[in-house]
Amino acid sequence: MKQIELDKFKEFTFLSNLNINRQKDMLFFVRTETDMKNNGYRQQLLAMNVADRKIRKVSRWMKGINYAVLKDGVFFVDNGREKKPVSRFFRVTPEGNEEAFTIPLPVGRVIDFDENHLVVSVDTNMNCPNYFTLSDEEKKAHDDDVKENSDYIIFDEYPFVFNGAGVVNGNRTSLYMVDKNDWTVKKIVPDTFNVGSFEMINGKLIICANDFETVMTKWDRIYQYDPKKNKVKEIYSEKMQIHRVFEENGKIYVKGTFGRDYGEMEAGKFYELKNGKMELRVDTEYSMYNSTATDSRYGRCKNYFNYDGINYFITCDKDKGVLLKLVNDELIKVIDIDGTVDDFVVTDNGFFTIAMLKQNLQEICFIKNNKVKRLTSFNKVIFKDYYVAVPERVTVQKAVNIDGWVLKPIDFDPNKKYPAILDIHGGPKAAYGELYYHEMQHWAGKGYFVMYCNPRGSDGKGNMFADLRHQFGGIDYQDIMEFVDLVLKTYPAIDEERLGVTGGSYGGYMTNWIIGQTNRFKCAAAQRSISNWITEVLVSDYGIDFPIEQQFGDIYHCYEELWSMSPLKYVNNAVTPTLFIHSTEDYRCPVPEALQMYTALKCRGVESKIVMFKGENHELSRSGKPAHRIKRLTEITQWMDNHLMK
Repeated sequence: MKQIELDKFKEFTFLSNLNINRQKDMLFFVRTETDMKNNGYRQQLLAMNVADRKIRKVSRWMKGINYAVLKDGVFFVDNGREKKPVSRFFRVTPEGNEEAFTIPLPVGRVIDFDENHLVVSVDTNMNCPNYFTLSDEEKKAHDDDVKENSDYIIFDEYPFVFNGAGVVNGNRTSLYMVDKNDWTVKKIVPDTFNVGSFEMINGKLIICANDFETVMTKWDRIYQYDPKKNKVKEIYSEKMQIHRVFEENGKIYVKGTFGRDYGEMEAGKFYELKNGKMELRVDTEYSMYNSTATDSRYGRCKNYFNYDGINYFITCDKDKGVLLKLVNDELIKVIDIDGTVDDFVVTDNGFFTIAMLKQNLQEICFIKNNKVKRLTSFNKVIFKDYYVAVPERVTVQKAVNIDGWVLKPIDFDPNKKYPAILDIHGGPKAAYGELYYHEMQHWAGKGYFVMYCNPRGSDGKGNMFADLRHQFGGIDYQDIMEFVDLVLKTYPAIDEERLGVTGGSYGGYMTNWIIGQTNRFKCAAAQRSISNWITEVLVSDYGIDFPIEQQFGDIYHCYEELWSMSPLKYVNNAVTPTLFIHSTEDYRCPVPEALQMYTALKCRGVESKIVMFKGENHELSRSGKPAHRIKRLTEITQWMDNHLMK
């Protein structure tokens, strides 16, 4: 068997954005492949005939695919070399595609409002919030002014940057009504609105938005649009974190949390919005999003679908992505497979899904009565003749068990001794499972044991298990170390003197924390990490939300609490050779988080190195430029090899 090369992901096909037309006879989904020539990715819209399962190409290869399922058909946007901020829509027909209409806006999401109107989301900026209503001459004058001042960046809002988007100062997501008779547009929300979501419920447009001028909080309000007055009115104003608004039996339901029991990170419950008040309908601890971790996805997938009035949700249950439906205020599990459901649509006969099954990559699958039939073979032969390690479960027995897994090295010989790498997931409210994880399989193919687990703080086991308020670096560190102890006891072929540790985001934080608490690891690689919660709170796009979620007594005078949970406080204890991987445009865990830890180690004579990736953000390991992803994994693997393989 061959080992999986670190650049093997270049051959993967990633699937996303699954949907079905109104006639229920055609599936649509997006295929993504790496584009090594341009060091990026390319996407294509595909259609599958529900009856005969034949697939045809709908669009040409593009950098990104935006499409919508409307009453009048399925449409995708293809602007080609269009330089103007417009959206050219093509209708998908059985014979091919035909240009249908052009909206003079760079649209995001598109939904039907009524027979004659569409509602579209558009990114705007407070410096010129009504740019799209200006004349060509006025637009040119504005563009010239922006160009003249392009050397200056002015912040007068918070947040002012966002990971993956760069500078967002002044940015808003607005809503426009589009008249299908003449394709004219008009804004239907105030300039200061930042729209999070919008849905048609009982023939009415319901909007979740954050209305702010200088500081955006994490609390949205719920509004209803009045087409006669072209205005919105507030229909719910209390402080609540809203995850989704949807229709249930003709009523407005809200999935969200007041954070009363487990803080702002607790899983949202289901409420009915009635007469301006929230009435609890379903008390659940499911998060209602897919938090199962892998580095082998790309593209947008949905967690929610309504079919014939029944609402379906993807959630993480322990270590799997499962599907639930809401019926008579009860959540019922309808898909629970060995893997995860990444995206889905519902039909009378069963479920079409994008699924990852065990150690296989994504495919379109049909699931009925929890039995899976694979319909595509995009990734079928990817691992032919390659060694793909099968995860072996290792469980730490506690009040709530800590589940983890071990990958054995290629050509495993129980009479030999092997090095091992501990990999820690991000989040922390995410969850490892028995899914294919590229970096881990690469290391197993090089001769490493790989171990990983879901400590307290992870998703999938309820609010109490996920609650890390005031306990970062405490109970989670304890769980991880107990897991490592059990793995070493269970697998005597692991050489205790040759252990490495790595992780990204929260996993990077834990890597930094671990090297200040113990010397048991011979080397470490901290990726997109956090070292100092004080600077993280003041600079990150997540920022002030952290002390809010921690429920500190005073979120503006909490430096002692933040410092006690900061790895930098304990850096003088660290002697572990440490590699830092970071991206210059990571605004979730900004560059200073790596530099502070690196500088402290380097100046104390601890072997350390930092590799910075220009133009990349927090998603480097999952959706970064392919050449950068290869370089990242090369650097980490070489660091481990140099310290553990000798």
